[in-house]
Amino acid sequence: MFITETLTGNPALDEIIEDSRSVLFQGVAGAGKTTLLLTIASNLCSKNLCVYISTEETVHYERVARSPNKFERALFTEAYDLDTLLRISLTLPFIKPKYIFVDSINAPYRVEARRESTQAKQALIISILLSTIERENGKLFASAQVRAEESGDVVASGLSLLEYYFDLILEVLIEKPQVRSIRIYKSSKPHKIGKLYFLIREHGVEWIEYE
Repeated sequence: MFITETLTGNPALDEIIEDSRSVLFQGVAGAGKTTLLLTIASNLCSKNLCVYISTEETVHYERVARSPNKFERALFTEAYDLDTLLRISLTLPFIKPKYIFVDSINAPYRVEARRESTQAKQALIISILLSTIERENGKLFASAQVRAEESGDVVASGLSLLEYYFDLILEVLIEKPQVRSIRIYKSSKPHKIGKLYFLIREHGVEWIEYE
C-alpha cells in the first residue's frame, strides 16, 4: 500500500495505521502512549486541522512549545469528565477537524464507570468523534490506560466498548526502563507485524532493533 504521510516514523506500523479509520494505543501509565500520539500529531497537524483533547493532567504543552510549527493547525483542549468531553465532541462537527486525538479516551470512564449512564455516554462520544472524522476523510487517534486484573492480565477500562469502535488497537508495553514495544492487539485486516521496539526521546520516538 502507498503511504501518503509519515505517522509514527515506522513504515510497517504507518502502513497498517494508514489502513485504519480509528486507532487506539493502550498500555500502562508511562508506557509511551502520549509520546506516540504527539509524534503522530506533529507529523499531521502542521498542514491539517487537528483537535487534541487531553483528559488527564499530562504534560505535553512543553513539547508543543518546543516545535510550534509542527502543531500549527492543532487546537488543544482539556476534558476531565464525560460531560465536558461530550460537550467538546458536539462542537467538533462545526470545527471540522480532519484528525482528532483523545488522550486518554477512557480516563473519564474509569472515574465514572459505576454510573448507569456512563457506557451509553461513552458510546455516544465515540460515535460523534467517528462521524466527525469520517465526514472529513480523517482519522481518530486515542490512548487508553489499562488496569491489572486478578489473573495478572491488564485490561483497558471499557475495553469491550473500545474494541467495538476502534479498527486498530495497539498495545504499548514497557520492556526495560528505556525500551518500549508495540504489538497489535486488534486489527480489522490481516498483518504479519510482530513486536516493534522504540525508545522515548525528547523529540518523540526512536525506532530500534531489539532482541
